[in-house]
Amino acid sequence: MLARLVAPINWRGALHCNWFLSSLASREWCFSKLYRESCLSDITRRLLKVQKRARASSWTRKMSIVADRLAATYGAPTLGNFRDPVKEVFFILLSARTDETLYVRAFRKLFRRFSKIAALAKANLAEIEQCIFVAGLGKKRARHVRDTARRLQHDLGVRPQKELRAMSARRAYDYLTSLPGIGPKSALCVMMYSLDFDVFPVDANVQRVLERMGAIRKGLKHYQAQRRLVPLVPNGRSKYLHVGLVMHGRTTCTPRRPKCEPCIISDLCSKRM
Repeated sequence: MLARLVAPINWRGALHCNWFLSSLASREWCFSKLYRESCLSDITRRLLKVQKRARASSWTRKMSIVADRLAATYGAPTLGNFRDPVKEVFFILLSARTDETLYVRAFRKLFRRFSKIAALAKANLAEIEQCIFVAGLGKKRARHVRDTARRLQHDLGVRPQKELRAMSARRAYDYLTSLPGIGPKSALCVMMYSLDFDVFPVDANVQRVLERMGAIRKGLKHYQAQRRLVPLVPNGRSKYLHVGLVMHGRTTCTPRRPKCEPCIISDLCSKRM
C-alpha cells in the first residue's frame, strides 16, 4: 500500500555492518546511504494538514543522525505497546496524563476482567471504573472505555482488528480520532505501533528533547509542537525516532537535571552550545 511508504529498516542487522558503525562513529550523514535525503515522511504532515517548512532539509538530516544514534543505543523497544490495534486503542486511552506504572496496571486488570470486546461493551460503568480506579481514573475515563468498545463493535463487527488494518492512513486517522478520548497524538500512536504507518506522534519526552536540541522553540503547546516537528522527520524513520526519543527522554534528557555529559546527541544540542 502506498500509504505505508517504505518498510522500517532492520537496525539490529544493520548495526552489525562495519560501514554503518564507522559512519556513526564519524558522524557522517549515513542517512543518504539508506534513503533519499529529499524524501520526507509526509503521511503525518498530510493527515494534520501541515505545510512544508522552509529550510527543513538541514533538520531532516540532523534528525536522521539522531535516529541512527538512538537506534544504536536503545534498539527498538515496544515500550509496552501492542501489535493488536484494538488492545492498543485501550492502552493508549488509559495512558493519557497517567503514570506509566499505574496505567499498565489498570490495563491488565481491565483485560483480565473483560477479555472480549463484546463483554467490555456490555459492562456497566461501575465495573469498568473498579478496574481502572487503581490508576486514579474515574467515571469519565470509564465511560470512554465502554463507549469506545461499543463503537468498535458496532462499526467494525466481530473482527475490528482486521478492519482497522485494512484502512488507509486517512481513514484510520479519521476513524480513530472519532472515538471517545482518542485525540490526534493517541491516533498516531495506534497507527505507528499497531498499523505500521510511518507516522510521528509527539509526546512530552519527544517534545522536551527536541526543544533542547533547538528544533522547536520552548513553550509550545503540544498540538503546536506536533505540527512544527512533523515536516522535519525523515522518511521511514518515524518509529525509530519516536521510540528512541522517548527512551532518551526517560533515561538521559530528563525533565530535571538532564545527564548531558554521557548524552549521545549532546554535540547536536543547542542546550550545550
